[in-house]
Amino acid sequence: MILLEKIQKLKIVDGLLVLGFLLVILGIGMNFKDQFLVENEKVKVESKNISPVIKNDVQVDSEVVIDISGEVMKPGVYKLKNGLRIEDVLIMVGGLNAKADRDWVDKNLNRAEKVYDGQKIYIPNKLESEKFQVKSSSSLSDNKVIRLNSASLEELDKLDGVGPAIAQRIIDYRTENGGFKSVEEIKLVPGIGDKMFEKIKDEIQL
Repeated sequence: MILLEKIQKLKIVDGLLVLGFLLVILGIGMNFKDQFLVENEKVKVESKNISPVIKNDVQVDSEVVIDISGEVMKPGVYKLKNGLRIEDVLIMVGGLNAKADRDWVDKNLNRAEKVYDGQKIYIPNKLESEKFQVKSSSSLSDNKVIRLNSASLEELDKLDGVGPAIAQRIIDYRTENGGFKSVEEIKLVPGIGDKMFEKIKDEIQL
């Protein structure tokens, strides 16, 4: 009888040990599950915060080719770094020679203007500039054609509907953008819309 009671007690103890062991395993499993869910949520959040790398394939021309001729020390076709100005070009070609009409250069050449690809720069001598002035004056009165990339503020001011303020904007625009690439580009100048362009399109050229 005593032996039977001992056996029953041992069975109860063993059962309690097994139950305790199962509870411990269950607790570990629940803890592992919680940790897995937390880590999984962290991965999701981190993946959302990763910004895609956008590769910029836009390339800006680093060089331009210009042609400078006339009364300069070293005329020719030059390949230059983009962003240079006419003053830089004049220094590069050795400056003006003795025959150059310096008054014409001071009045008509914007030394601060940025050079652009395909640009032609011609420096006349005094005799050529006098002929040019007579010819341009007569053509201006007859045909009213004004060159956007070289006209002075006074010449631009003569365009229909263009006053001194808009004329200055035209000069500022061509200086900042390396000259006009087309006649229609003048519509990008503040103050010149389609209506004004229709008025002056026959009076302008590059």
